[in-house]
Amino acid sequence: MRKEILLFLLSIFLSSSSLLSTEVLLKNGDAFLAEEVLETQNDISFSWKDQKYRIPKSEIQRIDPRKKGLDSSYKYAEFVLSDGTILRGILVEKKGSKLVLKTELGFAELDKSKIVSEPSEDLQTSPTLPDKYLDATQINRNWRMGLSGFGLASLGAWSKAFPLVYGGGFYLERNAKTSGWFYGFSSEYSSGPGNTGRLSLWSQNAYIGSTYGHSSPYWLLGAGASSITRSQGEDRTSALTPDLLLEFGWSWDISQRHQIRIGLRSQCHIQTEASLCNSGVRFSWGFYI
Repeated sequence: MRKEILLFLLSIFLSSSSLLSTEVLLKNGDAFLAEEVLETQNDISFSWKDQKYRIPKSEIQRIDPRKKGLDSSYKYAEFVLSDGTILRGILVEKKGSKLVLKTELGFAELDKSKIVSEPSEDLQTSPTLPDKYLDATQINRNWRMGLSGFGLASLGAWSKAFPLVYGGGFYLERNAKTSGWFYGFSSEYSSGPGNTGRLSLWSQNAYIGSTYGHSSPYWLLGAGASSITRSQGEDRTSALTPDLLLEFGWSWDISQRHQIRIGLRSQCHIQTEASLCNSGVRFSWGFYI
C-alpha cells in the first residue's frame, strides 16, 4: 500500500513539472520546452536545462503553452511536395522510403520520392541554445574556486636527485569579460623523496587561460614564485625562486555548478645554477561561487 502511494505521489510531481513547461519556437525552427517563461516588452526569458536564457522577441516566432514536456528540444522543418503542398512539422521517424512528420493537425507520412524540397541539416539531432542567449545574471556568476592534485616528473639535472613530486592545492578563478577567457590564482604544495633527502615546494602563481565551450580543450599560462626546500635529516636548505608554468588539456562543465579539468602541466622554477623543471598530469575540480 505504501509503495502504491509513493508511486502515485511521484507521478503527480512529474506530471505537474511538465505542465509548467511552454514551447519557445525561434524563427530558425529550433523549439525548446522551457520553464519559468516571462515576457517583457523587448525579450523573452526562460529556464531550460537548469540555465537562464533571455532572447529578443525579434528572434522568436511564437510561444505556445499548450506544448508540454521537460527540458527537451526539437526542430520544425518545411517540406514541399511535388503537387505543391507545403507541410511544416517535426520529423519523428524515417522508415525506408517514408518520413513520419508530426504537424499541427496530426501525423503525416511522406513518400521521399514526392518531396521536391527539404531542409539540408540533420533534423533528428536535438538543437541547443548558444551561450550568447544566457541571461546576464547567469553570466555574472563568474567566480569559481576548487582543489587540484598532480604528479610531476623532474627533468634535466634534477631528474636523478628527485625524480618525482606529488601534491595538490587550491585555486580561485574569475571569468573575463571576453567569452572563454579566465584568470586566477593558485597555491599548491608538493613534495617527493630523492637520493639526497626530500624535496618540498610551495608555489603561488597567477595565470590567464582560455577554454572553448562546456566540454572543450583549455590552456593556461602563469607566473609566480616558489619556496623550494631540500631536507636530509636535520639539515635543511631553502630558496625562493621565480616560476613559469604552462598547462593544457580538456575541461568539462558538470551540470551548472561544477567544472573538471584534466591536463598536462609543465613548470619551471628558475635558478642561477640549474633550474628545476618538471612535467606531468594535473587534475582539478572547481565549483562556481
